[in-house]
Amino acid sequence: MEDNNGHTEDIQGESKLLSPLEASQLLTDEYSAKILLATYKRKISAQEISQRYGIPIAACYRKIRILEEVGLIQCVERILTQKGKRKNLYTSCLRNAYIFFENGKLRARFQLATGQVKDFGGDWNGMDLLRQ
Repeated sequence: MEDNNGHTEDIQGESKLLSPLEASQLLTDEYSAKILLATYKRKISAQEISQRYGIPIAACYRKIRILEEVGLIQCVERILTQKGKRKNLYTSCLRNAYIFFENGKLRARFQLATGQVKDFGGDWNGMDLLRQ
């Protein structure tokens, strides 16, 4: 769930703040972008993503965790491998993403597979970026 200031609630109901800059970085980060592409309309494991897209396995798990926390991907199935280990299969929840500059403000919008739209853009303007 989200309010107009970009606060989102994760599965446990804890509120998180994602700035428009952080939201846009999720899409432009090389590993995150590869994971979102790999999971678009298909179920795939972290190991397969790591191998196919050349992402170190530790970085792959770290990015998957971040993308899960903000609701852009989800674990949809847990399978048992031939060696008896559990493997999670992930799929993207993201259907459309937009990053734009509007009236002196950076904005990001994510449209999820459920139809839910998450807008990120607060009351800060471009000058705030210079202060960070």
